[in-house]
Amino acid sequence: MMKRMELLKSILLSLLVVLSLLLTWNVWSYQPASDLYDQSETTVENVAIAEERTTRDLIQPSRFLVHGEVAVSGTTDENNINTLNALMQEWNIYNVQQNNSFDEEEFKNIVHGSNRIEIIYPTGIPFSAYRDIVTFENSSLPEDTFDRVVVDVSGQEDTPFTVYFVHYDNRVVYEGRVDATHLDDLNSVIVSDAAAIYTPLFAYEAGDRTIYLPVERRQYSKYLYRMSTIDINLFRRALFQNPDAVELNQFGASRDQYFDQSSNLMEVDRNNNTLSYVNPSAELSTVGRAGELFQKSRRFVNEHEGWVDTYYLYDLDAMDQEVTFRMHEQGLPVFNDNSVAEIYQEWGETRIHQYTRSFLSKQIELSVDTDIVSLGSGYDAIEAIESIEDFNPDRLQDVTVGYYMTKDDSNNTYILDPVWYYKYNDSWARVPVIGGGDPVGLE
Repeated sequence: MMKRMELLKSILLSLLVVLSLLLTWNVWSYQPASDLYDQSETTVENVAIAEERTTRDLIQPSRFLVHGEVAVSGTTDENNINTLNALMQEWNIYNVQQNNSFDEEEFKNIVHGSNRIEIIYPTGIPFSAYRDIVTFENSSLPEDTFDRVVVDVSGQEDTPFTVYFVHYDNRVVYEGRVDATHLDDLNSVIVSDAAAIYTPLFAYEAGDRTIYLPVERRQYSKYLYRMSTIDINLFRRALFQNPDAVELNQFGASRDQYFDQSSNLMEVDRNNNTLSYVNPSAELSTVGRAGELFQKSRRFVNEHEGWVDTYYLYDLDAMDQEVTFRMHEQGLPVFNDNSVAEIYQEWGETRIHQYTRSFLSKQIELSVDTDIVSLGSGYDAIEAIESIEDFNPDRLQDVTVGYYMTKDDSNNTYILDPVWYYKYNDSWARVPVIGGGDPVGLE
């Protein structure tokens, strides 16, 4: 009897030792879920199409303005913007808090007052994403977005200066502080010669918005690119759960449809070199955090290394869970009538619902007969916009020079023409020419 009890004790002890080892292994090997979406339902295979991008690669100002004592000047030049970005990356921004103590006049002075650098972004930027671009001392930041950063450069060199994070339409302002040691570099590199280096601007009042536009005509380069096409099978392997089970329907030489048993569909338009992937089982979401939306949209493309050429975040709609990254050329946005110049995503609760993009990539720049185009001034652009029937200045949101991208021939050659664009009722359009004609140059 005693021997049997000893045997049972030995067996029980052995089981306890094994169980302890298993529990220890689970603790050591456990990794908490850090993904903001269900990866198993999005990118499936480890496919490398082009390259990955960081937050810093994808978030870029569209321009910055320097408000002097009297004049205002500004630039869209990528080299100038990168110089300012490099200075800001040295900062440690602290004591970020919301400022609610201002009226409309004071708000305009915060943003457009003298001795300011006004850095404008094309869409709302989440604080959580901006943390990857500049350093914040605060451990927690607002769950909010801003579309411009305003730097007050009027202070003394021995006093911390103020940085404002502004959501322009919502009239929301947060402010933080930066150590005074960075003010001298900012003034010497960006501010002191601004009137000589950057483009002189005038202010146009569009309802409660102030839009700054160039006083004079300017010359812009025209580009011609031969494009290469990305193998569609790479997207098939990246986007479908079981790529080998995907079926293909061909509709002539220009349109293909790939689909699987889950009703996931990828439609390929070979005339325009675009594809659209739809996952109908993704539960649509109408509410979400802007920071999470940006990060999962970036990681989704990163997982199949799908970034080509230069794309920047251009529109972020947390309410409808939509994100658009737009192609840029020399710091200016590129537009196309067939969505060739953008990467668009619509998200469900945890999974991608729609993914639309081009499968083109720049291969080689070609020479053009006329590579310089002279565009009309901001005054010319405003005159043409105001001539639009039923124009309402309250609905005008922005005016900028961009590139209009058109296909030149059947050999995937594309022309990028500099053109005036305006944003009206949340939509971008080419500025028309008074009396009709080609909008290039506003002649």
